[in-house]
Amino acid sequence: MAVVNLEHPIITFLSDFGLKDNYVGIVKGVISQMNPWATVIDISHDVPQFNIGAGKYLLEASYTRFPEGTIHMAVVDPGVGTKRKGILIETGNYYFIGPDNGLFSFLKPRQIKKAYELAKSIYFLKDISATFHARDIFAPAAAYLSMEGDFEGMTPRIKQIQRPERSHSKKEKGNIIGRLIYIDHFGNLVTTIREKGKQIKGSVYIDGFRIGPVRKTFGSVPIGKPVCYINSFGYLEIAVREGSAAEYFGVEEMSLPKILIAPWKARR
Repeated sequence: MAVVNLEHPIITFLSDFGLKDNYVGIVKGVISQMNPWATVIDISHDVPQFNIGAGKYLLEASYTRFPEGTIHMAVVDPGVGTKRKGILIETGNYYFIGPDNGLFSFLKPRQIKKAYELAKSIYFLKDISATFHARDIFAPAAAYLSMEGDFEGMTPRIKQIQRPERSHSKKEKGNIIGRLIYIDHFGNLVTTIREKGKQIKGSVYIDGFRIGPVRKTFGSVPIGKPVCYINSFGYLEIAVREGSAAEYFGVEEMSLPKILIAPWKARR
């Protein structure tokens, strides 16, 4: 089971709040009020607004790079104030706190040792807003866990977490078909297609535009040309060398370009 380092607890924070407003600062302030010894590390607050899939990708790509016992608090919560649950998940090495809306569905059932619904007000703030559960529920729960190291007996257990319909790549007529899940700071396009230990063979297309085979890195093509490669987290990514693939292909966060990998024989 995961064990929180109570002397030097670490809480990570990921959200779609941005940094223009005071939301991130307030949430971190609540944690510091309750446990001044907790270290809060920001993963990102530039998750595209309401984009649970992008938040899931960023958290999945990050969480194992922290010490065991880290508490990962993630809030991308378009359903805040509705019947969706707030949850605490314990895996073998980490804890996760946030809304039960698919944000943590990258965790396989065998990884989850315990899951709790955050349903008791003993660790909430006194006055709970219907629109700011990060401040009033998730931050106090994370701070409480960082001080006590356990929630056993404090809140009801749940058998499973929400797992929205799978949105990963699929095979169709010999082709691999995926979609966009995230556009990073450089304009690189992260797709749902993963290597999974096998080399991806074939030609990559985006909305019918042929990019070519999967390359090793950006320098595999001339400056200004598109390239596809497996990124440092194992996902197929499309970029433009020293440019922006999002601008090159006219792709925005909410657009849904079709990403396709066709076998060599099919596209000769």
